[in-house]
Amino acid sequence: MKSFTTALAPLILLGLLTGPAGAKDPPLLSLNMAHFKDTATVTEDSKNATTTISTENGFAEHKGPMRMVWNDEFLEAVIDGETGRRSFQVHAWVIYNGAWRDYEAASYQTANGLRSVPAAAIRRTSENCLVRECTYTEHVAFPVEEKFLRELAAGYVPDKPSLWRFRLLAKTGPAYSGELSNAEIAGLLAKVDEYTGAHAAGAQVAAAPAQNAGGAALKLSFGIDGLPVAATVEQPNRAGILVIAVSSGSVAQKSGIIVGDILYEVDGHPMRTAADLKNALAACAAHCTVAVKLFRGTDAMAVTARF
Repeated sequence: MKSFTTALAPLILLGLLTGPAGAKDPPLLSLNMAHFKDTATVTEDSKNATTTISTENGFAEHKGPMRMVWNDEFLEAVIDGETGRRSFQVHAWVIYNGAWRDYEAASYQTANGLRSVPAAAIRRTSENCLVRECTYTEHVAFPVEEKFLRELAAGYVPDKPSLWRFRLLAKTGPAYSGELSNAEIAGLLAKVDEYTGAHAAGAQVAAAPAQNAGGAALKLSFGIDGLPVAATVEQPNRAGILVIAVSSGSVAQKSGIIVGDILYEVDGHPMRTAADLKNALAACAAHCTVAVKLFRGTDAMAVTARF
C-alpha cells in the first residue's frame, strides 16, 4: 500500500482506531506471511452460501496529525459453499481531489507480459463539496487468478518480502499505482487453504501410521503446515511445499525446518503436494531417519528428520 496525500479531509478513516494515538505503523515489508494469515477475517454469508476471506485488517498506513488512512489495498477470496469454487479480487480505496476519475481497468505485469482486466466500482463517495474543492473516494476491485497469486506467493522469502505492483486506469485523470506485499498474498492463500481444509495445503501434514515392533500403530507426524508452490520464471527450481507453520517440538522443528522453507525432496522423492510428503513418509518405519532437501531463500540445503 502507498500513501496518497493530495487530499486532506476526514473521510473513510480506515483503521483509524486500530491502535493507540500516535503509535507508529510498522513498515509494510516488516510484516510476514503469518501476520497476514492471523489477521485475515472470515465472513460467512448463509443467505448466498459464500464465505469471504479478507486481508483488509492486515496493514494500513496512517498519515498526518489526524493519523488518517488516505488509501488502502487488500485482497479478498470468495468461496462458494455449494461448489467450492474460489475467486480472488484485489481491492483498492483511492482518495483524490478534482473530478471523478472513474477507474475502469487494472493492469499488471506477468511472466507472459502485461495483463489488463476490468475494474468494478464497489463504492463511490464525495465530501466537502460545499466548502472547498470536492474530495472523492473510489473503492474498486479487479479479479486476479489464483494460479498467478500462487506464483507470487512462491517468491515469498521470510524477512525479505517483496512488492507486487499494479495500476488502476481511469476514464479521466491520472492512473493510480498500488502495491501488495507477497507476504500478504501468501498469508491470504494460507488462510483460504486452512479454511477449506485443502489436503494440499491446510492442516498439519501427517504421514500414514507405521507399525512398531510390538505391532501397535505409530502416527508419524512431521509437524508442518504447507502451501504447494510452483516454479516461476525468475526461480525455475523453487517448487515444492512452502512451509507456513512449524509445530513446536515436532520432527520438523527439531530438524531445523523453519517457516518460509520450500521442501523439494524428502527421502529421495520430489515434493509437489502434501500428498507427496505423506506418501514419502508412509514408507518410513518408526525411529527412521529421512533426508530432507529444501530451499531457504534462494539457497539449497539439506537437513535430517529423525522420527
